[in-house]
Amino acid sequence: MEANLEQVKVLRSIFSVEINAALVKEYIDNCVHTGSAATLFKDPHITNAFYSEGIDASNGIENAIKVCALAPTTGNKNTIIVKMEIGKLWLNNYSDRVEVISNDDANRTTREEAATNIMQSYLTPQKLRRAKKGKPEAPIIAVENVGTGKVDARILNGVDYKPTQTTYIAVEAAAGASVSLSGNQLNVEMTSAGHVVVKSAAQKGKLIHFTGLKPGIEYLIYAYAQNGKNQVSPLSRVMKVRG
Repeated sequence: MEANLEQVKVLRSIFSVEINAALVKEYIDNCVHTGSAATLFKDPHITNAFYSEGIDASNGIENAIKVCALAPTTGNKNTIIVKMEIGKLWLNNYSDRVEVISNDDANRTTREEAATNIMQSYLTPQKLRRAKKGKPEAPIIAVENVGTGKVDARILNGVDYKPTQTTYIAVEAAAGASVSLSGNQLNVEMTSAGHVVVKSAAQKGKLIHFTGLKPGIEYLIYAYAQNGKNQVSPLSRVMKVRG
């Protein structure tokens, strides 16, 4: 066994910055379903009572979404946020338990094995080492309105994610745009007139700041990464935010 192995951690940014309540609920459901059936993580290693708390958190989000759909008041919208935070708290507690079990000397002899253990829980392990230069993975992004017409976009991939350049695209949602990559060429096809902003950042560009967006107007944010001219990642998942 390797001595003094550094612990492999869970990549918590996948759920911690998610603003779509339905996706948080789905992530909890997948963790409960997968973890409670896995040899390392099923009862009694992680108790059925704890998994039941996850089911309760998921149901709380679902019920809040249904109530808000019938009566979209400010109070009901805030309830969704509260229930989503309860769900994220459960996911963090689940991650704590999974990390301890996955890194136990009885369950792994290498860091690669610990990472494999984590994946059996439905959670995602952080990268073990710096990736070689080549085609980058798709960026994982989070977006946030930080003022009138101002939006921050962040890269959430782990510390080993270091492409040469990251490009961000903000497209006014009402324009009905189709955004795609063909090799290293970005294509934006729009069904009506609308505002488009493209910004690039050197290296992994962990944070970029958009200004001059239309206040209160919904934008779709995309990103892709490059190593050199031709090693281009897939597009990130689209994120929505208001200017």
